[in-house]
Parts: sequence; structure tokens; C-alpha cells
Amino acid sequence: TWETHITFQQDMKFKFCGNHECPEWIMSEITSLSKISAIKVRMLTVLLIAKIKGQNYDIEKIWKYCTDSGLSEAETKSTLAVLEFIIRGAAKFQVEDADLMKEIEQLGLHHENTESLIKAISKEREALTSVTKHAVFRLSKPLGIDFQISYIVATDKLKAVAAPTGVLDASISLKIAYSDNIAQKKKDTTFSISKSQLGGLLAELRRCEEIISKLEIQTLL
Repeated sequence: TWETHITFQQDMKFKFCGNHECPEWIMSEITSLSKISAIKVRMLTVLLIAKIKGQNYDIEKIWKYCTDSGLSEAETKSTLAVLEFIIRGAAKFQVEDADLMKEIEQLGLHHENTESLIKAISKEREALTSVTKHAVFRLSKPLGIDFQISYIVATDKLKAVAAPTGVLDASISLKIAYSDNIAQKKKDTTFSISKSQLGGLLAELRRCEEIISKLEIQTLL
């Protein structure tokens, strides 16, 4: 049984993350990769590279390599997401093998597994760089959205509406269909959001957009 104890310096930057801090979910989930043998890490990387390049790949093999290594369904999904993030980041930001080796080992992955991962990436570096140059990392792809708007014109306490518009509040019910790129299945999720919640969501999205724009500018400097 392997136990890894890692101490991160504050504001540590990683080249495969575009010279930004590594996302917390990567740091917490990368330990699952240590449960897989170096050979299977290489095989998984090769299959995920084929997926990224838009080539045919065997999703059943990917799941088998993970389940045979004792990973649960949740661990398998997170492991594949971590691997794909590293592959895309290394290609997009053109991280040299030696630098990538150092960074991944700093995150706690065993040397043998890190070496297998990097060797597989190195063989396809040129093709990956071309594919990921303008690509966006996605765990899922939206397929369609259905919505329904409901107006609240009365409540248990208020039988008559005093609002000028005759409407107390409004809510939107959304059904989003999407393709789960990890499980290779079509799924959908349904939820409702009130007018006030929607206003808050839009404000947060605008804030996220501003942060992303600033980060992109910093990357170019």
C-alpha cells in the first residue's frame, strides 16, 4: 500500500496548467492514478490520446483497465478526467517532458506511472498540440435544452395580486440533454430556477467571464 504525503508551496504554478495554480480537484483525484500499474497508465493514455485526436477508441477497454485495478465507478471517472486534463494541458502549453515529469511527481504520482504517462504523450506530442491548440477541455457536451416558463400570480396568503404586472414571480424549468464524454452515454438533467436565482446566476457568470478574460491576458504577457 502506497501512502503519499505532499506539501505544496503557496501559489505554486504549473506549466501544464498554463503557469497557474493546479485545480484542487486534480490534486485530490490524482492519487487514484497511483492505484493503476504503469503499464495500464500507458495504455489508458494511448486510448485517451486517440479520443482527443478524434479517432476510434475502445471505451470498454478503458473501463476494464480501471475496474481491474480496483477503481470504483466514481474513481474511474475522476481518473480519466485527470488524465485527459494533463494530456491536453501538456500539449496546449507545450510543456517539455522533463518539466512535466517534475510537475506530475510534485502532485504525488509515482515515478513509474509518471514516466509511462509522459512517454505516451511524447510520442504524439505534435499531433496533440495541433488538435488541442484551439480546443476546449470538456467532460460533457450539451446536445439540447428544453425550457418552460411558469408565472406565479397568487399564493396561499395572497389571493389577489397587487403587483403592477399581475405577476408575483416567475420561474424557469430547464431540461438539459448532454453527452457524457467519459461514460459515452447520452444523459439529461432537469431543474427549476426562480427569477431572482436566475439574476444571481447571470451575475456570477459575468464575474467568471471577467476572471477568465484576465487570466487569458496574463497568459499572453
